[in-house]
Amino acid sequence: MDNCSRIKELLVLHAEGALEAADYDEVRAHLAACAACKREAGEIEQIRQWLTDPEVFAPTPDMAWQLLPSAIAARAKTARPVNRWLPANAGSPAWALSMAAVIVIGFGSIWLVNRPAPEPPALSAAEAPGNAAFLGKMQVAYAREATAQYLSECQDLLLTLMRAGKNCDGNNYDVSFEVERARRLIQRKQLLDSELKSPDVARAKALCDELDNFLVHLSTSDRCESPDKMRRMESYIQKEQLLLRINLLQSELS
Repeated sequence: MDNCSRIKELLVLHAEGALEAADYDEVRAHLAACAACKREAGEIEQIRQWLTDPEVFAPTPDMAWQLLPSAIAARAKTARPVNRWLPANAGSPAWALSMAAVIVIGFGSIWLVNRPAPEPPALSAAEAPGNAAFLGKMQVAYAREATAQYLSECQDLLLTLMRAGKNCDGNNYDVSFEVERARRLIQRKQLLDSELKSPDVARAKALCDELDNFLVHLSTSDRCESPDKMRRMESYIQKEQLLLRINLLQSELS
């Protein structure tokens, strides 16, 4: 293995600050003398900055959350083509876009519906351990963040529902806003199912499924609901301790 090949396998760990002192000094010295490897290190750092941008994970009420893969792909298009920071024949100009699609793997099905993902070139060698660790960390971070966001929005909806006022047809409750939010969260849950398979968020799956069942029930409600049905929904929320369980899981995910 030539020296550049060895250095490229260490670039992600170098960016993460996870190298031993001797390896760190070796990479730093090599980057000072090798323009190609220095450029690749800069591209890796740029991708890391995109993924740590809090706005990438922040959903909006108009379902812009579903556009996350497109947002990352658009940023990737503006970057220089990544030559080979995965050690193989991955020199295609579409590689940066492919990397973005891999990192947001939870949205793979949505991405394929809206825009065909580019085919990555065949790899002739195993992926560098450092790169595999980097992608694994990004996938875990995304799964935890997406699950926490979903739970937070469900918590807000439950609190709003329990505080609904009698301002609809005299003695009934106007829940039109809550019904619409429930329908959007049902769509979010469908996108989240693949992330809930991750061992790092597996404990949240049962609660997310239970919340989804409640939201499906709520989504079929009329705009004006009777006091009796509102009492039944509030009683269910309290009996199953949904708000308390959400708080506990959010603490684990943070």
